[in-house]
Amino acid sequence: MADNTKKKKTSVKAHTRRVPVSDKNPSGITRVRKHDRIVQGPRLGKADLLLILKALLTENFLRPTPDNLGYRSGTAYDDQIGAWTHYFNKAFPPTPPESPLDPDLVKALIASESGFVADPQKNSKALGIAQITRQTLKTLLDPLGESRDFTFKQISLKDLKDPQIAIPLAVRWLFQKKILATKRLGRAPTTEELILQYKGLLGSTSDYQKSALGNFQKHFDRLKRQKKADR
Repeated sequence: MADNTKKKKTSVKAHTRRVPVSDKNPSGITRVRKHDRIVQGPRLGKADLLLILKALLTENFLRPTPDNLGYRSGTAYDDQIGAWTHYFNKAFPPTPPESPLDPDLVKALIASESGFVADPQKNSKALGIAQITRQTLKTLLDPLGESRDFTFKQISLKDLKDPQIAIPLAVRWLFQKKILATKRLGRAPTTEELILQYKGLLGSTSDYQKSALGNFQKHFDRLKRQKKADR
């Protein structure tokens, strides 16, 4: 299983280094200044995801509200959603500590994206239960890209049709979008702003923004009402 310890950067001390002799550097020695070097974070493949999920399901973690939201498979993925939200809350500790990602948010997002259909085939540019785009997958696979502190490997577009693969990628992407939205806004994003960032609509004036957010909000509010009623 891949090492899942989060890594960020290390400091490289000033040092000398041998280089090919040239007119510009006849000595063959150059001086490297002190600098920070990004250290590649963990990279998880399909087998890693399945093994981690199996281990996670033996732990205690917060699951989303058990409401099917009117969909036939509306509770089928509650364990996976809760497990991966729990996992990435530990991998990316929230600031402040009492504001972890809510599994109900993840569940409402998936409901708004696909209605819990593993392969909805409704968008040629996005695939699977979380409607992950080709560009998003490319970013999540890039060990030197914006998500380099935690990426994935050897996952294809076809794999996005498998919820066991798509759900952890979607949760990881939500955390990346939270980071980007925080930088963009200069503060932590609200729930609505995070969802708009995930959908690529934060700051957009498109009419689609209202309908996309409204669909999510309908599901999220219902989960919260149900959770309150169950107490």
